[in-house]
Amino acid sequence: MKRKTDETTDERLVSIGQATAKLRPRGGYNERVMRAVQASRGTGMSDGMLRASRAMVPVAVMAAVLAMGWAAHSDRAADMALASSFDVMEIEW
Repeated sequence: MKRKTDETTDERLVSIGQATAKLRPRGGYNERVMRAVQASRGTGMSDGMLRASRAMVPVAVMAAVLAMGWAAHSDRAADMALASSFDVMEIEW
């Protein structure tokens, strides 16, 4: 749709209304929507929580992988820091 520079807002709305007047949903649209709504209803709160938790599983897996990597890195750094304290020192009395 090409816009003319001199047309007003009302004229633009009329032209958009005329261009979209023939657009209608296919037959049975309301029934399909209502069936989908009825099918999506769960039996309780647990279904909603289960559905929401599925979206969080990838986030939880990524957090676990990052935590394991951080723990392995920290463990190595702690080992290196403690290694210097294992030097043998003899004290004579």
